[in-house]
Amino acid sequence: MSLVLALLAPLPVAAAGLDAYGHSAWVVGEGAPGDIWDIAQLPDGRLLLATGAGLYRFDGRQFERVAPPNGGSFPSANMTSLSVDPDGTLWIAYFNGGITRLDAHGSRDFGSRDGLRPGLIPRMERDASGRLWAASDAGLRWFDGERWQAPTEAMGIGDIPAHWALRDRAGTLWLLAGDELWRLRAHARRFERMHLAVSRFSSLALRGDGQVWLADRQQGVMPIGDARGLVTAAHRHAHRLPGLLAGRIRFTSDGSLWGSFVANGGIFHVAADDSGGNRVEHFDAAQGLASTTAGPLLQDREGNLWVGSNLGLNRFRQRLVHALALPGPADPLRTLSRTPEGEVFGYGKDLRPMALRREGVDAAPARRSPGPPVASGPLWLTGQEGPLRIDRSQRTPLVPQGIPAPHEPRAMLALGHDQAWFCFRNGGVLRYRAGRWIQDPALPPQACTALASGSDGQVAIGYPDGTLRVGGSGTYRHYTRADGLDVGPVTSTAMIGARIWVAGENGLALLGRDGRFRTALAATAGVFEGITGIARDTRGYYWLNGSRGLVRASADALEQAVDAGRETAPRLYDTADGMPGIATQATPVSSALLATDGLLWVATNQGLGWLDTLQDRPNAPALLPHIDTVTSGNRQQPLRDGLQLPAGTAQLQIDYLAVSLARPERTRYQHRLMGLDAEWQEAGSLTRAFYTNLPPGPYRFEVRAANEDQVWSTAVAQRSFTIAPMWYQTLWFSAACVLAMLALLALAMRLRSRSLTRLVRARLQERHAERERIARELHDTLLQGTQGLILRLHAVSRSAHASPEVREALEAAMQQAESALAEGRERVNRLREGSDDYQDLGASLVQVYGERAADSSSPCLRLNVEGTPKPLRHDAAEEVFLIGREALLNALQHAAAEAVDIELIYARRGLRLHIRDDGSGLPATLPDGRWGLVGMRERAERLGGRLRLWSRPGVGTEIELSLPGERIYRHHRRRWRWRRTSGETA
Repeated sequence: MSLVLALLAPLPVAAAGLDAYGHSAWVVGEGAPGDIWDIAQLPDGRLLLATGAGLYRFDGRQFERVAPPNGGSFPSANMTSLSVDPDGTLWIAYFNGGITRLDAHGSRDFGSRDGLRPGLIPRMERDASGRLWAASDAGLRWFDGERWQAPTEAMGIGDIPAHWALRDRAGTLWLLAGDELWRLRAHARRFERMHLAVSRFSSLALRGDGQVWLADRQQGVMPIGDARGLVTAAHRHAHRLPGLLAGRIRFTSDGSLWGSFVANGGIFHVAADDSGGNRVEHFDAAQGLASTTAGPLLQDREGNLWVGSNLGLNRFRQRLVHALALPGPADPLRTLSRTPEGEVFGYGKDLRPMALRREGVDAAPARRSPGPPVASGPLWLTGQEGPLRIDRSQRTPLVPQGIPAPHEPRAMLALGHDQAWFCFRNGGVLRYRAGRWIQDPALPPQACTALASGSDGQVAIGYPDGTLRVGGSGTYRHYTRADGLDVGPVTSTAMIGARIWVAGENGLALLGRDGRFRTALAATAGVFEGITGIARDTRGYYWLNGSRGLVRASADALEQAVDAGRETAPRLYDTADGMPGIATQATPVSSALLATDGLLWVATNQGLGWLDTLQDRPNAPALLPHIDTVTSGNRQQPLRDGLQLPAGTAQLQIDYLAVSLARPERTRYQHRLMGLDAEWQEAGSLTRAFYTNLPPGPYRFEVRAANEDQVWSTAVAQRSFTIAPMWYQTLWFSAACVLAMLALLALAMRLRSRSLTRLVRARLQERHAERERIARELHDTLLQGTQGLILRLHAVSRSAHASPEVREALEAAMQQAESALAEGRERVNRLREGSDDYQDLGASLVQVYGERAADSSSPCLRLNVEGTPKPLRHDAAEEVFLIGREALLNALQHAAAEAVDIELIYARRGLRLHIRDDGSGLPATLPDGRWGLVGMRERAERLGGRLRLWSRPGVGTEIELSLPGERIYRHHRRRWRWRRTSGETA
C-alpha cells in the first residue's frame, strides 16, 4: 500500500488510515460475479449487484443470481445502475437503454415504446417531489407513472444527454448533463444552469455535512455545492485534489473520502492526518483488491464499505482493535508492564521497554521504537535471567537467594516502588521488599501461575493444580474444587472491587458473596477459555484476553449472569476485528492492561494491540430477520402467510436469514414453532429449522436474530401455515371412531348384562328349586310328624283315663303345637312362593309379641315408628324380621323385663331397628347351645349392616341394627360417596 502526502486543505473530520481497515475480497471463480457496475442495499440488508452478467444478490455468505418473479427473463444481462425505493421497489437500468421495475406485483420492462432511447443509463435518482429521473446519454428522462418523458421547455432544460444525478439533504437535485452542472431546487419546476463545465461521465457524491463533491475525470475531485448553492471558485480550487482522477467517489460516515480510479489503479482513501493535511492512500490489486479496475462504492448500514470491480467484490471494514506495528525486523513486543502510576510499557526478549501512550499510536511505524523509558515510577520486568527493576534508566537485576536457576518468574505482581511478589518455578512464592527477599511460611513451596492484589492489601495466588489462595500476613484461605472452583490450571486472576475473578485453561469463575465460586457460562463455546488478562475500564466493561480473542462484557450484566448461573453472550474481538493474534498464554503478568489515558493494551502471540475504551462505540444496528422457504418432501416453496401444506406432511425444513454483511458467522438465531414449542429454541448460527412428525393443524413459525454485539432484532419475523390432515386425522373420522367405540362399549355392556341376567336367573332358579326341595322335606317329615303327634295327643286327651287337669294341659299343648304347625306350614309356603308379610315390620313384630305374651305378667310393649315406611326388599325384610323376632323373644322369655321398646326409623340413608328392655340383662357367660345371638350377627353381616349390643346386669339389654338403604329399600337412589360397612360391635 503506497502512501502520498498531499499538502492541501485538510478534510474537516479526522479519520483513520487504511491500516485501520480490514479488507476482504470475493473474486470470480469463488462465486462472485464480475463486471460490477452498481451496488445497492435492499431494506432487508442484502446487497444487489448490477453486473454485466445479470442481477445478483449477496447476503454476506453467498451470491445468488436473481431472476424476474414471473419466471421470464430480463431484457438484457448487462445492467448498469440500480435504484431501490423505500417500499422495496427496484429499478434496473441497462447498458443499451431500457429500464425494468420489480415490485410486489411483478415486473415491467420499459423501452423505446415507453419513451426511452437506446443508450447508457449510469444513474437514476428521485427529486424532492418523489419524481424518478433517469440520467441517460441518449437524453434525460423522468417517469410519469406510465411512460418516460423528456423534459419540457418549461423545465428549463432540453432533451440533452445526462450522466449523473444526486439529491442532497435539502432536496435539491444536482444533475450532470450536456457537460454542465444543473440544479433543481426542492419543489421547483425549472432547472438552473450552474455554468460549471464538467467532463463527460463524471460523478457526484454527498459528504456528511451536506456538501456536494464532483469527481471529474480530467480536473480531479473537488467540492462544488452545498445547501446555499454553488461554492466559490476559490473554495473549489483550494480543496481540489487534482491527482485523483476518479470514476466514482463516496464519503463514509467517519468523514473519509473513498474513490475508484478511472480505468486502472484500484481505489484511493483520503483522510486527515496528524500534521493537519490530507493523507492519500492507494489500495490496488497488489494489496489484495479483487481487480485493479474498480467501479461503484457503497457504505452499508453496518458501516462496511463495498467496492465493485470487474473481477469481484471487495469489503473494507474498520478494525476496532489495532496492532502495534514496529519498523523493520525489530524484536516483537509480547509482554506488558505497568508502573504504580498506571503507565503501560511493552517489551520483548531484549528487555528494552517502550512507552505505550496515546500520542504514539498514530505515529508512523518508523517513529516507533523501544528506547530509554521515561516513567514516573519504576518498571518491573521479567526475563530468562530473572527479574529486572528499572528506575530512572538504572537497571537492577534481582537475584533471589537460595533458589536454583533458572530464575525466570512464572508470575509477577508489582505492588509499589519498592516491593513486588514473584513466583519462581523452583522456589514457590517470594516477596521482594526494599532489597530483601521474604518467604511466607504459610504458603506451600509450590510454584504459582498467577498473582493479583486487591484494594484491601490482600493477594490472590493461582496455582497450576486449579486452586487459589487469598489472604496475606501469614493467613490465607485455600479455594479448591470443593468450593466450586473448577476452571483447570489457573492462567489469570483479578481482584476488582469486592469481586475475585479466576481464569483457567477451561473457563472463568467468579467468587460469590456466599464464599463459593461459580463458573461463567457463554452462549458461544470457548470464549472464556485460556484467559490470561482481565481488566475493567472506566465505562463499566470487562475486557478478557483469551485463546479465542478479546472479550468485552458489561460488568454488571456479567456479574449478575454468573451469580444467577445464566448464560451470557459477550462481544468477541478476533483477527477480523484487528486482533494481531490470540492472548499470550505464558506471561508472568496480565496480558490485558488499561492505561490511565484510556487505551487498553493486549499482549498476543503475534505482538501487541490496543483499543480505545474512551471512544464511543455504538452497537451494530439490529438485524432484520426474514423467512425464505419451506421444504416438505422434494418440494421447496416460499413460506407465505396462510400457506396450506398438503395432507401427510410430516417433515419440514424452514430456511430463514438475518443479513449481516459485517460478520454473518457471528449472527445468533432463536426460533420457535407456535403450536409445538413453548419456549425459544437456540439455533446458534444455523439458518434453517427442521421438524419431524408434525401433526396436522395450524402453526406459526417465529425467528429472531442477534448481531455480533448481541443486540436482538426488535421485530420478530413470523409466518403462519397449516398442515392439512389425512382422512384418518380429520375430526369427523375421530368422531366416527369415538361413536364406534361407544357402540362397541354399549354392545359389550349389553352382552355382559344379558350374561349376568342369565346367570342370576339360573341362580334364582337353582335357589327356588332348593327352597322347594327343603319345603317338600319339611312337609313330608317335620310337618307330617307334628300333625301325627297332635292327633295322638288329641286321642289321649279324649281317653277315659285322662283326668280333667291332664286333659286341660293336653289341650293347651295341642293348641301350641297347632300354632307351631301353622307357622311351619307358613314358612314352607314362603320357601315355595315368597311373601310380602314382612313389609310392615312393626306390625309383624307386634304380632309376635301377641302370640308370645302368655298372661298379664308379660312386659308391656311400646312401638315407635319414625319416617315414612318404604317398600323393602323381600329377602332383606325377612332377615330383619328374624333378627327383631329373636331379640323380642329373648326379652319376653329370659329378661324378666317389665317393658320392651321397639323403634323403627326409616331414614333416607337406611333403616335402623332398635329394641331395648329393662330386664336382668345378659349373664357374663352365655350357656352352651344358645345360638340366637350368633344367628343375629350372621344375618346382619349377610345384609351388610351393623349390629350393636349393649347389656348390663340388672339394667337391661339394647340391640340396634343399622342397614344401608341400598341393601334394605326396594327403590333406592345411590349417592356417589365413600361408604364404610362393618359388622356388629359389642
